[in-house]
Parts: sequence; structure tokens; C-alpha cells
Amino acid sequence: MSKSFILKNANQLISLIFMIMIISMIQGCSYYKVSRSQEPPAPTMLKFQDEKKFIILHYGDSAWNFRDINAADSVVTGYLYPLRGHDKYRTTNPDGANRYKRSVNHDESEVLNEVHIYTTELAEEGLIKASFPAAAVNKIEVFDPAVGATVASYVFSGLAIAIPVIVVVALLTKESCPFIYVSDDDSYKFIGEIYSGAIYPSLERDDYLPLPGSKPGQAEYKIKMTNEVHEIQNTNLVELQVIDHPSGTSVLMDKYGNYQTMVNPQSPAEAVNLKGKNILDMIRERDTLLYFGNNVEKDESSTDGIILKFKRPPDASHAKLVINAKSTFWLDYVFTRFHSLFGDQYDCWVTKQETIPDKQMKDWNIEQKIPLLVYVEKKGKWEFIDYYNVTGPMAAREDVLPIDLTDVKTDTVRIKLEYGFMFWEIDYAAIDFSPNAEVIQRTALLEEAFENNETDVRKLLESTDLFYYVQDEIGDNVDMRFTIPPRIREEQSLFLHSRGYYKILLEGKGKQQVKYLLSFRKKGRFPEYSNQLFHQQAVSDLVNSAN
Repeated sequence: MSKSFILKNANQLISLIFMIMIISMIQGCSYYKVSRSQEPPAPTMLKFQDEKKFIILHYGDSAWNFRDINAADSVVTGYLYPLRGHDKYRTTNPDGANRYKRSVNHDESEVLNEVHIYTTELAEEGLIKASFPAAAVNKIEVFDPAVGATVASYVFSGLAIAIPVIVVVALLTKESCPFIYVSDDDSYKFIGEIYSGAIYPSLERDDYLPLPGSKPGQAEYKIKMTNEVHEIQNTNLVELQVIDHPSGTSVLMDKYGNYQTMVNPQSPAEAVNLKGKNILDMIRERDTLLYFGNNVEKDESSTDGIILKFKRPPDASHAKLVINAKSTFWLDYVFTRFHSLFGDQYDCWVTKQETIPDKQMKDWNIEQKIPLLVYVEKKGKWEFIDYYNVTGPMAAREDVLPIDLTDVKTDTVRIKLEYGFMFWEIDYAAIDFSPNAEVIQRTALLEEAFENNETDVRKLLESTDLFYYVQDEIGDNVDMRFTIPPRIREEQSLFLHSRGYYKILLEGKGKQQVKYLLSFRKKGRFPEYSNQLFHQQAVSDLVNSAN
């Protein structure tokens, strides 16, 4: 298949993929994750009953819907009802995602609102009444949606394509950036993307990608940087930052190039989305659960986000907000569709964009809620303080931002993360109030860098200057070898510091939609466009693709 054919049909193919995703949300396969309650059994069951959970009681090989529960004198009583038309879901993967099948006759809430009670004793009193000692309960399981696994299933299940996922998505969205791989013995492992969103020279920026740590005694560290999409990648600098730090600490580098140490990151006491729905279980841990937004039902709001509440130690004036998150495949797709609106004038528009000052470009991105915006509540009002850079959709990234709390006078800290419709997936959020520990920071030497195993390009990568290493063809790659300095402190963390920008290559066709494009000068128009595409335009795209 030729490159031109792939590019010509990319829009139709990606529309088809996302329509498969939408259909799968209704009738496809989804996943749930099991969490086990550690609370006393009797009050826990009463709590779940008050929350209108679908409670299933297990005794031996039998199971019933358990209702009208009472608990007194350490004895639990209730009524047993048959599970007609309801599958008895059993955990096959207690530490990960379990799969279930949706159907028009099966309400998803019967799975995602399930609580399973396992008892070793049961006394039946009459036809449907039963009782058992609370002490006989040996396990209580709560089912929650494993959103990360489900979203991946939406996108890729049903596609009979024997192509690696990274290649498929990269070819279809085209809005990417350099891919980074790290050598793991005899193979390379994909880690993430660098300087995502820097699509013009004015947006050139530094990036600090966390890398897997070295093995004891390891001196060489090998990294591969590739171009796997239709764009021109201009890299000004690649270097390996090595940070030695005390035992019991973790380290991240923020977007300004400053290290931040964490001793005991604190999970939120509360976490709700912008509609007030409790999503704490989705973001309190690094796992398969993540917050992807309420995108199945039509929503008038084009802004999404999370409000976090943390307990604040006395006199804490500074903190570090840690997240594990990534921008979405959908955001890349929305940019692809937006760029197609320029038709055969796309190249002219790009040339004009390259002359716009960087502040104006960054302000537009913030106004359109493309980065992950961070607000802190001060005196009852939300104050915008900073944002996390776009990461690219291929892998979640841990990131950190320092937060000044000197104007916060309460014993709690409320933080809002805000972004456009379906632009981000958030897996984890925490805060650390500890002061930065002393570390030793060094730069590992770039020993060699060979493009396509042939050309030495080390001089182009080892310093920030007017000379760039350019990857302008799909398949271009550079193998880099670094020498890691000996470890001085108890722990050592590695970060790939890079700087650059990239240019998206698009074969614009048709007439430029001038009047429609003028609407994107309005604040918040890009998230509105994303919402419209998802709920309306994608349907017609599916019809057109089928025809």
C-alpha cells in the first residue's frame, strides 16, 4: 500500500474507527475492575444498599440477588431473589481488567453497580428469607468500570487488521511527534512521545520524558528516536538527565526543567467531575481505571475536568501536583479534521501561522483548553495558575507542577483540572507537600547517534543552537547511546531532555471554509467543535465511508 493511498484515505478510516468505538459503547465488550472492601461487613452491606447497588450473595455454588438487608447483633438478614436474566459475573483477573459483554437485554448498571458478598454460612428462613453471621463473610467485591481497558477495546476490537496498534493510530491521525524507545536487552520498548503539540517553530519547547531506570552496574543506555508519521520533525537537542536522590523519594522534572522530589504523595480526599459525580476510585491509584469523561450520552457542555480536594498540613505554603495522564487519540483526530477545513489553502495557512508570536499561539491553545489547565481555589474563586503540556496519545506520562499555596488560608486545598471535550485521559492525581530533597543532577554523555544505522548526527543533537537534526521521512530513526555516570545516592532516575518542533504534512483538498474557520477565533470554540464531531459529524462520516 502506498503512502499516498494511506494519507488520502486517513480521514475516512479514522472516522470509521471512532464510529466503531461509539457503537461498541452501546453493544460491544467492556471491562470491569474488582476492588475488595476492607471495612466491617455488616455496615458495609447497609451502605451499599443505601447506594442502591445491585447486591449478589454467594454461598457455595449458589447465588441470589440479596435485598431488604438488615444487620443487628452481628447477624445479617435479608431476602433472596433469583438472578433471572442476569449473569453471575465471577472475577477472572482480581488485579486487572475483567471482560463482560453488553447487549440490548442487559443493563450495564447490573455489572458496574454490582457488589458480591461471599459467605461461608447461610440459614434459610421460609421461601426467600435468609440470615448469616456477619463474621461468616469472607469477601466483599465491588465492580467498577476499567475505563482504560474499555476505551482500548472500543477503538481496536472488531478491526481485522494485523498491524501494530502504534503504527495504525500514527498513520491515521498524523498529528504526532517523535516516538521514543528504550533498549531492553535485545529489543526496544516504546516509552512515549516528545515535544507534543509543538507544530510550529514558535512553539518549539523543551520536554522532559521520564525513562525506565538503569539496572545495577549498567553503564550504557540506548535510546531510539523515530518518525512514524507524515511530518517533518526538527530536533534541536537530546540529552540524558541523571538525578541521584535519597532512598524513599521519587523524582520528576517539571516542564521548566526543575526537579521536584516526592516523599509521600497524598491521594485526594475527594474527587468529582465538573458535574459533581464522584470519580475518586478512577484517579486515586495508577491502574487500569481512568477518567475519560462522560462521552456516551450527548452533553451540552464542551468542557470537562476534575475537582480535587486535599487535606493540607499546617503552614504548608508550597506543594507539588503529580498526575499520570495523556492527551487522547480523539484530540489528534479533531486536529486532523480542523486542518482539513483549510482545503487547498492549508500550506498557505501554515506559512502564516509560523509568523505568529509564540505568546499568541500559546494563549490560543489555553483559550481552547487543549493543554490540561490547573486552577487553585482561593477565597472561594478559581484562579488559573498553570497547565500541563500535551503529551501525545500513545502512552500516559507522569508529570508534576509546583503550586504556590501562600494565598490559600484553609486547611484543605481544592484544585481543578480542566480541558476540552475528550482531550485528556486522567489515570492518577496526588499532591506532595514535602520540601524538595537534595539531589545530585548530572548530564550523561551522548557517545554516538547514528541515523538509519549509517550517518553520524551526534553534533546536531548535543547542544541547542541553529542546527537541527531533521527527520523528514516515515521510517527515519536515530540510535543513540549514552554513558550513565556511576550512582552516588541511593536512588537514580533518568529523564530524556529534548527540544524541538515538528511540521504536519497534509495534502489539502477542496475549498477553504473561510466563514466556518473564523468561528475558531472565539474562546472555547475548539472544544465545541470536538463535541459536535463526536455526537453528530461522525455518524455521517460512517455513512459516507460505507458508501
